[in-house]
Amino acid sequence: MSLNFYKDLFATLCFISFSFALATKRAELFLAALIFGALSTSAHRRRWEDPIWARLYMERFNAWLDDLFDRHNQKTEFKDEEKINPLPPLDDDRDRRL
Repeated sequence: MSLNFYKDLFATLCFISFSFALATKRAELFLAALIFGALSTSAHRRRWEDPIWARLYMERFNAWLDDLFDRHNQKTEFKDEEKINPLPPLDDDRDRRL
């Protein structure tokens, strides 16, 4: 499973620096947005590998989400369509023990 970690990281930095560049009209921020955009495109085209810590973090995060989903969607032994019949009467074992 590819996370596209570097592509997403540099694309985010590109949009952040571009928005600050539009707000402040600073040439350095426009240049930073251009460089981050180029790095994002390079990471996508060259298929840079994701760092191991990012993969481990995402596996842990997905396991946590699965656990959370399982806790809120617990399965029951009856289906929704099945009618639940009353339980049969219990034997009265108290008389036999005495």
